[in-house]
Amino acid sequence: MFKKVSVLLSFIITFVNLFAFGNISFAETPPPNISAQYAVLMDYTSGKVLYEKNSNANLYPASTTKMWTAYLTLKYAKNLDEVVTVGNIGTVGGTSMYLVPGEQVTVRQLLEGLLLVSGNDAAVVLAQHISGSIPEFANLMNEEAKKIGAKNTHFHNPNGLPDPEHYTSAYDMALMAREAMNNEDFRNIVNKKTIKVPATNLSPERTLINTNKFLTGTTTTPYKGQNTDIKYDIVDGIKTGYTDDAGKCLLSSAKKDDMRLVATVFKADGEPNLYTDSRTLLDYGFDNFKSQKAIEKNDFVDSKFIWYAKGRKLEYAPKYSYYTVINKGETTPTFEAKANLNNIKLPIKKGDTVGTLEVYKDKGKNPVANIPLIAQNDVTNVFSSILNNPIVKSFQSIIIGAIVIVVLFIVLVLVKKKVRRKKRRKNIYAKKKSNIYSNKKNRRRRH
Repeated sequence: MFKKVSVLLSFIITFVNLFAFGNISFAETPPPNISAQYAVLMDYTSGKVLYEKNSNANLYPASTTKMWTAYLTLKYAKNLDEVVTVGNIGTVGGTSMYLVPGEQVTVRQLLEGLLLVSGNDAAVVLAQHISGSIPEFANLMNEEAKKIGAKNTHFHNPNGLPDPEHYTSAYDMALMAREAMNNEDFRNIVNKKTIKVPATNLSPERTLINTNKFLTGTTTTPYKGQNTDIKYDIVDGIKTGYTDDAGKCLLSSAKKDDMRLVATVFKADGEPNLYTDSRTLLDYGFDNFKSQKAIEKNDFVDSKFIWYAKGRKLEYAPKYSYYTVINKGETTPTFEAKANLNNIKLPIKKGDTVGTLEVYKDKGKNPVANIPLIAQNDVTNVFSSILNNPIVKSFQSIIIGAIVIVVLFIVLVLVKKKVRRKKRRKNIYAKKKSNIYSNKKNRRRRH
């Protein structure tokens, strides 16, 4: 009897342990400890924050500022191969591309010097080129940051040199880094290890070596109890920074499988810890989370019948698919979506926003995302199409001429009628006056 009970208890304990072990294997790993004072780990696709440390506190960004300067240059420059003549930019301290007044360089070369060797002088030249002055460019930086949701940022210069009025937060910088990495030209530059800038009219050939040791490092750094190469192959950008007040700073982007993460680390305890902290965050994200496509944009391609439109319909589709990030041990939530079209006003051009796709989680009432619905075809009013027909257009002058003649004829007829009425009234009045005079004369004769 005792043996039977012992066997039964052993079975129960084993079962419980297996059950518990199963739960633990799917449990979320505790967030890592890092030395940096401020940090954020963000999923690039969804914008979801996976880790944060003092994420909204004000901090000095140092040269990581140049990430935003570069992005705005790419957004507003008309031509990256446009030649810019360096003006009198005065003395610009710190890291430099060593530009000289009168030197002719392209916008692209200035961007390369800005992002790879962190040229403070390149930042000044680009700011003046885009906005005419540093104060105006700083205003642009702040306006564009607010547009994407940055709430704790105030830029005062394009390069991040020390200034009490120049500050941001780890979260805001993650937002801006995510936005910048949307730009293909930006991604291509920040992923370069070295770039050769051809000789200019005033300077010999320059070799630019990226300051980001995740890309160009040749040493090792302590990581998880052992020395690991500081170079990390999954990292493809983006920007380093340092001043005495800001400390060691790094913005990183890394891609593994179908997932990209953005990490922002500020005021780390020395350079080895800067890269250790950044790698710790990136690995934590890739090891514990996965990116999941929740809404496939092709599933919501649709059309709307418009009776007065040429072709009779507007075709539309979501601008992009919706992704969410979940813990690797988490059950995938369900999502639904509903298309809401705006009031349709023609004409509509292909690429115009015509509504939103509202995404809901677990049949909730409140949307978790609004995806723009984009027109897939040009839609014009059928009557406008008729008027713009080449055959109709060729007869427009004849039609207009005929209308003018008809209008002139009507006006002439009306004027003629008016003159006749006036003449008739005048004759009637004269006749009445003559009759009155004749009657008076006849009366006198009788008397």
